[in-house]
Amino acid sequence: MESRKYARFQVELECSFSGDHTAGDGQVVDLSMGGCKVRSDATVPTGAYLELRVYLPQQDSPLKIDLAVARWSIGRECGLEFIRLQPEQQERLHQLVQSFEVAPSR
Repeated sequence: MESRKYARFQVELECSFSGDHTAGDGQVVDLSMGGCKVRSDATVPTGAYLELRVYLPQQDSPLKIDLAVARWSIGRECGLEFIRLQPEQQERLHQLVQSFEVAPSR
């Protein structure tokens, strides 16, 4: 069994994404420091490079992932690996993931 590099957390966060061949809105349903799973009506082909915005509760600006790649895509879901984030966005992601680690189970 493959072990994951980062802990994953089930979430429900609105998002938008755009790339050379696709754009859309959706929902991040699984999040880690290294990537996420997105559910969307837009088709995201495997291998597509995207810019991703994740809208966080009680925050004015979205979490911005400058570059992510779709590692898999099945139906309405795709798995994105984060490739490039600005340092301040990396810190925001880290704080968000830490908040899930200490939060009681839903």
